Amino acid sequence: MAQKKSEESYPVVRTIRCHQGPAPQNLALINGERYLSKVNRRMYRHARKYRMKIDIDVTAGQTYQIFALADTWMAERALQMAYESYLENSKDERAALKKQNLARWEDFRTYQGIGASTTDPSMYQGTNEVPLTDGEFILTKAYDKTGTERFYTWSSTLPDRYGILSEYTKAGNAQTSPDTSTGDMPYDDLMADNDADMAADLQTDGNLPPYDATGAGEGSAWVKVGELASTSSGQKLSTGYFDAPCGFVLVYVGEASPPVLSDMSVTFQKGEYKGVHAPSMLE
Repeated sequence: MAQKKSEESYPVVRTIRCHQGPAPQNLALINGERYLSKVNRRMYRHARKYRMKIDIDVTAGQTYQIFALADTWMAERALQMAYESYLENSKDERAALKKQNLARWEDFRTYQGIGASTTDPSMYQGTNEVPLTDGEFILTKAYDKTGTERFYTWSSTLPDRYGILSEYTKAGNAQTSPDTSTGDMPYDDLMADNDADMAADLQTDGNLPPYDATGAGEGSAWVKVGELASTSSGQKLSTGYFDAPCGFVLVYVGEASPPVLSDMSVTFQKGEYKGVHAPSMLE
């Protein structure tokens, strides 16, 4: 009888080199699902939180700034709301189509919203680099009440796109609680030791949240993971593992300096989702 494979022996390539590609912009996007799917020739889904790290070679000549989508409960709830809106938008059409006629590799995919150039991974034939440029990664589309095609983005809502965090903000902001102080205490003439000022403090000191009560962070959706460099004054060659919602990682060097990606690799932490650590953001 064949033994069941354990996680330790799961066949998956987790360390992947970045391909330089033609004339990258000053902002480059490493997409976790894209890298894993292309290298391992199987589908890794978009709406997952990929735990990964970025490493550079000791010979790298640039200072790389690394960013990821902020791993917040707002981002996760907003993505869930966007996904539910897409399912509702496509419900009648899904019901009309037979299951076998639905696209086999359909996935809910969002746009990073920064305008970064998408990068590809590399494999090797011996010592010869083989960039993996094939594969379909189409953004999910919805159609509004006017029939206009729109996609989902991590930037603001515009006529051709739904801002995931912007739309989530519309679900409601944190309210002052309580809204106003009652001004006095119950039975205050029976309780000689009651203090009206203390009663007011207990009702008003802390009735506002310890964060911006309006919005869901749509104007500040990314966090800086760190900077990598190999210079004469010091080295930092790895970010260490971090969580990247939707597998989105931005690489930035400077306004006039496209990043040299051939000096960079990405490693995904071992886990239970097809060999990597990537819990779903939709559950």
